[in-house]
Amino acid sequence: MEEKKMSIEEILKMMEQGLGEEPKPMVLMSKLIPEWIPRQAQDRKFVMDLPNIPPKYKHLIMIGVAAAVSSHMCTETFIKLAKRSGVSREEIAEAILTARFALGSTVFAAATEGMEYLIDN
Repeated sequence: MEEKKMSIEEILKMMEQGLGEEPKPMVLMSKLIPEWIPRQAQDRKFVMDLPNIPPKYKHLIMIGVAAAVSSHMCTETFIKLAKRSGVSREEIAEAILTARFALGSTVFAAATEGMEYLIDN
């Protein structure tokens, strides 16, 4: 039996239900390149359906990455999605602190060559 493809509007409605509010970036993109919307939904489903990392951890990873790259809207969106999926406030806060630590630690790695220069000169 052939699977019915969802319309762009149906996909956006599904995204809105998952988030609890209008997914503004996706609504805007649907007006620019509507064929991207099914792909975005497929990519999310693909990632969330992979079997090795539990969904809770995937939510926490997305929060950490979004926070580390300073994407305010994505961080807020991923926090809302995680909370709606049952991730606790404490787990979300810990993911943010972990991202802060990981990002802060990259400063040392980025400065390695410069520090070597200082020590050698």
